[in-house]
Amino acid sequence: MKIAFLITAFSNYDHLRRLVMALDDDQVQFYIHIDKKSEMPDNLGNPNVNFIKRRKVWWGGWSHTAAILDLMKESQKCKPDYHVLLSGADYPIRPNAFLYKMLESGGEYINIIKGFHHHKPESRIKYYHFDNFDRRDPGSRKSIIFKKLEEILRKVYKKKSYPFKHIYHGSTWWALSSDAVNYILAELKTKPELKRFFKSSWCPEESLIPTIIGNSNIRNQCRNNITFTDWSTNPAPARITREHVEMFRQGNEFENVYGTYRPFFARKFDDDSKDLIDVIEEKLRT
Repeated sequence: MKIAFLITAFSNYDHLRRLVMALDDDQVQFYIHIDKKSEMPDNLGNPNVNFIKRRKVWWGGWSHTAAILDLMKESQKCKPDYHVLLSGADYPIRPNAFLYKMLESGGEYINIIKGFHHHKPESRIKYYHFDNFDRRDPGSRKSIIFKKLEEILRKVYKKKSYPFKHIYHGSTWWALSSDAVNYILAELKTKPELKRFFKSSWCPEESLIPTIIGNSNIRNQCRNNITFTDWSTNPAPARITREHVEMFRQGNEFENVYGTYRPFFARKFDDDSKDLIDVIEEKLRT
């Protein structure tokens, strides 16, 4: 089983190093995108790590999706059996054999839900959303200007037709077979209208790939994602704690809006999570 781990990161490089070390194996390659607005890490030192060309990434905008597509194109080069998309804040919560056994059983591990929902409203794709500004800094001059422009555009412009049969949504993170990744990239190449449409959408990484898969026969091979995220806090997602670790110790299966799933990863962690990582290694990964 040959795996390409695709990682988007922008900080907490001590934890990124721990993530790479935990997953490293003779049969894996790491393809890492570092936000161009951030400093490059200097502490990975692993021959299986490949840093790809960098973009400036803005939360909620097309730029993150573009970085993910860049990772997918680069990871094709090593011809893996599976491509696994992660954030730099993830960490495995099971022995690596758990992941290998899961992937060896086949299928596509991605959350898929058809239509619009309270947590995935039509406004995400119906109205024009700008990239290239920091939505997490709403008080900045640039954010104020672009948000005001979006409000004006919302009153005078909305997309009247969609370049797909049905809309699907999901989570950002997934584990997809090489066949699925090849299909997604081929669809984007032969149907440039998909890219044009989603470039002005909100969080397009949560709709572009699910929509391509959902409107194909690949949909029948989908299982739920393999990353645990706790959305119960505000702001979310929550940092993983010892309480989460105890929950992971007591069971493998969990429920979310997409159904039952068996996570191999959890998020989120940071540079200060070393003591918790030690607990995970002792209680969950041995």
